Amino acid sequence: MFGLFRNKERDAQISRLYDQILAQSRDPVLFTDGRVPDTVEGRIDMMLLHLFLLMHRLHDEKGEIHELARGVCDRFFAELDRAMREMGVGDLSVPKKMRKVADIYTGCSAAYGKALMSTDKAELPEALLRNVYGRSEERRGEAKALADYVRRSSDILAGVPADVLVRDAIPFPSPPLTLGASA
Repeated sequence: MFGLFRNKERDAQISRLYDQILAQSRDPVLFTDGRVPDTVEGRIDMMLLHLFLLMHRLHDEKGEIHELARGVCDRFFAELDRAMREMGVGDLSVPKKMRKVADIYTGCSAAYGKALMSTDKAELPEALLRNVYGRSEERRGEAKALADYVRRSSDILAGVPADVLVRDAIPFPSPPLTLGASA
């Protein structure tokens, strides 16, 4: 019954934005050249990173665009909850795991946002090394390349008006992650 009162256009926009975040977070280059661990955790890390990029861009927006951003975030966590249940995670464990993912998202978003605003260019690679690569010193080059990709993505998204961003395709750049890339 409550589905009758939903705004179908808004729901379609949320789905489209969510699908684009999901598609970009699954780019094989992230897991091959970028050497992000191809595990459930690594895939969630990439989903959270791309969700962060959109939320970071839309953070200060008001009205309908703010509601769309919130809807995308809600959709992300609802889909993750559903996926955990489908994977066989027990009903009593799902809320605890979802709280942990929400805490990780909050912490990563704060770290990535602070690092993007910092004049210290080493801050973002360090945050990514910690959060994506588990502090593995052998992954420092990949963390720098991923930081370059995150900066480029943030810069590109910042240059797109919010109404265009939510109406058209999210202009994520291709992630050319090579070991020799620098941030």
